[in-house]
Amino acid sequence: MSIEYLSAVQKSEEYNKETQLYLKKRVLVTIQNLIKTFFNRKIEKGEYILDLGTADGTFVEVAKESGFKSSGLDINQVDLESQTIDMKDESCDLIVANSLIEHIQNPSNFLREVKRILKKKAFFVLITPDWKYNMDIFYDDPTHVRPYTKESLEFLLNSYGFKNVKVVPWLVCKPTWMWKVPFSFFIGRLLPFTGSRNPLIPSFLKGKSKSLLVICTK
Repeated sequence: MSIEYLSAVQKSEEYNKETQLYLKKRVLVTIQNLIKTFFNRKIEKGEYILDLGTADGTFVEVAKESGFKSSGLDINQVDLESQTIDMKDESCDLIVANSLIEHIQNPSNFLREVKRILKKKAFFVLITPDWKYNMDIFYDDPTHVRPYTKESLEFLLNSYGFKNVKVVPWLVCKPTWMWKVPFSFFIGRLLPFTGSRNPLIPSFLKGKSKSLLVICTK
């Protein structure tokens, strides 16, 4: 993603910081639930979270408000395709890359840098569009350069030596059993009330999943 495009998104009429803060709080809760579900662990207050592709920095704000140490980096600070992240080896307890990897043509440097600065047994979380469900609109975003499927992400992360790779549907603040049931991606696509604010509809029925959520360790 270019600096110009990032700036244009933040200046668009649809952008609202309060909405972004609310959404990022839900992202953080979802990631915490993910770690608990698959690893029976949690990120403790005071541990360090790095947000790559941080955009407006609202995820960092939310993480700090929740008691974590946190910072973020985006294209105006580092080119993840070619540059070194200015951090010491094994310095991060959690690295989050939300809607980032699809903007990187060659992910080799990006993944090597993530692995370098991640502590042993610490967590790396990726969120990216699922090509299977986005192939008709994926390139509507002119900064999207590389699509992924569940299988391609698993292969990619295993190739770079990441361990315990789990790829599940991106289901925000949904019951955690939905990640573990058979055909979870199919079920995620069937959720019927996308965008509904009707309080009578259970929250776990709201919001179809069209993205991949990935967690792995060093």
